[in-house]
Amino acid sequence: MNTETQLQTVNPEQPPRILGQETISANDHQPNPDPDYIVQRFLFPGEVSMFAGPSNLGKSAIVASIAAHVAMGRNFCGMRVSRAAILYVAAEAAKGALNRTHPFLSQTSARVAAFEVLDMAVDLSNPNEVKKFTADAEKLRDYHGCDNLLIVFDTLNLCMGDGDENSSRDTGRVLANANYIAKTTNAHVLIVHHMGASESSRPRGSTTLTANVDTGFTLHKADDNQPDGTVFIRVNKQREDKKPAPMAFQIKGFEIGQNRHGEMSTVPWAVPFEPGSSLVEESRPKPPRKTGPSVSSLRSEDLLRVLIDLHKQDIQAWHRPKDLGEMSSEPFNGIRSNADTMRKKVRGALDALLKEGKIEECDQGVRLRSARPPAEGHTPYRPLH
Repeated sequence: MNTETQLQTVNPEQPPRILGQETISANDHQPNPDPDYIVQRFLFPGEVSMFAGPSNLGKSAIVASIAAHVAMGRNFCGMRVSRAAILYVAAEAAKGALNRTHPFLSQTSARVAAFEVLDMAVDLSNPNEVKKFTADAEKLRDYHGCDNLLIVFDTLNLCMGDGDENSSRDTGRVLANANYIAKTTNAHVLIVHHMGASESSRPRGSTTLTANVDTGFTLHKADDNQPDGTVFIRVNKQREDKKPAPMAFQIKGFEIGQNRHGEMSTVPWAVPFEPGSSLVEESRPKPPRKTGPSVSSLRSEDLLRVLIDLHKQDIQAWHRPKDLGEMSSEPFNGIRSNADTMRKKVRGALDALLKEGKIEECDQGVRLRSARPPAEGHTPYRPLH
């Protein structure tokens, strides 16, 4: 063998593939200090989490609260949120899931939230069904025009076909398929499961359910000296980042009206405590500064997104700036508590959209620009230059 042939054999331009797959050079890897997230330091795209807790303590209400905050793009328990479409697989009870989201999604601010509930179980042990589900989930995300997707399976025991939750082989197969869904769609997949009668820190069943997820968190009842209905979730495993502090909630009844006997009816409502609550054990770090589009441009883009969604519902309707502000998401979260600042920033974002010719306005409100003129008797708004 001559020298040139030896060099080509010993030092090829690329490392050989392993089982047809290219390897990744660890020398070239640079960790990302600002990873994408669904909920900062808690739920990440392309990953799988498991939430376990005792029966009748508020698991589904808390999951509904998490999902509603994500669908609306609202900060959750002091953590930042990236707005995402929600696909909630209500294998146990679709009516219950819908009831638990009602306190949040019945608000004007949630009118354009992308939150869909599937009233059936999905067999996560069946690869053919998983592939079809994955393709449909991507279509749903794209239909709502969202970059992110949060998929909830509630609960595990109804979404594993004939599988046994005590079998490491069966649970391993289910979690492998859940990971396939997460990686293929870049969604976060949240699986709800039960906790054993004698367990207080891990899901019921095989230890694979703890070992093979990226994030694991559990539900616990608070001490008796806390208000009635107070519970908290503790993150026991976080593969991507530092574990967030425990998150506290009060499970309340949300009044939905009177029944035929004149009695007030309620649905379960998981209300997050303020970050300064005594149940929150540590302060959370400030998010790193980002470079990129200005806050003003992000706010204009967010209101344009709201108006596009409203246009799909009714192309002729006009909308008040105040209502649009309530339907806004992440770019406005830092000023939402100051009504005057919120009003001014919403107005500024709308003025920018008017100047760009993307929307139109009259004394009835604003809407996405269309070919038809404003209603007779209404003078279009003209921003000052």
